Amino acid sequence: MFSISKAVAFIAFVGVALVLGWVALLQATQAQASDQTATVPAPEVPINSFGYQGVEGGYQNHVENVATTIPEELQPALKGLTFVNGCHPWTTSKLGKCALGTFDPAGWDTDDSVGHKWSNTIWVSTRAVTTGTTSDVVLHETGHAFVHNFFDDCYFPRQAEKSVKELLVTHFAHDQAPPAELLADAFVVAYSNGEGPKHTYYLDKFNYSISDDALAAVRAAVWLCSR
Repeated sequence: MFSISKAVAFIAFVGVALVLGWVALLQATQAQASDQTATVPAPEVPINSFGYQGVEGGYQNHVENVATTIPEELQPALKGLTFVNGCHPWTTSKLGKCALGTFDPAGWDTDDSVGHKWSNTIWVSTRAVTTGTTSDVVLHETGHAFVHNFFDDCYFPRQAEKSVKELLVTHFAHDQAPPAELLADAFVVAYSNGEGPKHTYYLDKFNYSISDDALAAVRAAVWLCSR
């Protein structure tokens, strides 16, 4: 998906590229279909109403409808965001395949330029829909959006030396897994209303168990930082 130099920058959480890079990494490396059993909606007539490259469009209404089911506590993160059913251009270019989901706050294009008209978007692929993972993919990407939009300039009481984002990323530090992805998966665990197995790729891949205290910290951060 990205060069070694970009990966290092993302891991270090440097700049906006970090956000897109790890968000893209999250879903793009998920080659296995979900074990969830879900009713796949009938596709619509694919229409690229956005004019972006990479738009699939056959499940645009479905993706938008799923986005409306995101818990109220997380809705502030979706303000001003556009949901797109498709394969994000930059992610697809770097990986050579379509990511299940991508949160792009900066509008990244295939030439590594930013500021394009698809900035502030969450992309959800058709594969996410057909494998029954739409809700969890949307929740995961919403988690990334919430962290990006609210956690940088927010501080827990009596812990003003580090932002909420820094503290949570440190809490989810792992010797192999990207902490930003573990944190985003924590949003799925904390806020998913569905029954049955959840699509939490990184938690499963690295056999990472989230403690009740960690989930409480995520919920507390959402409550505090959205005020």
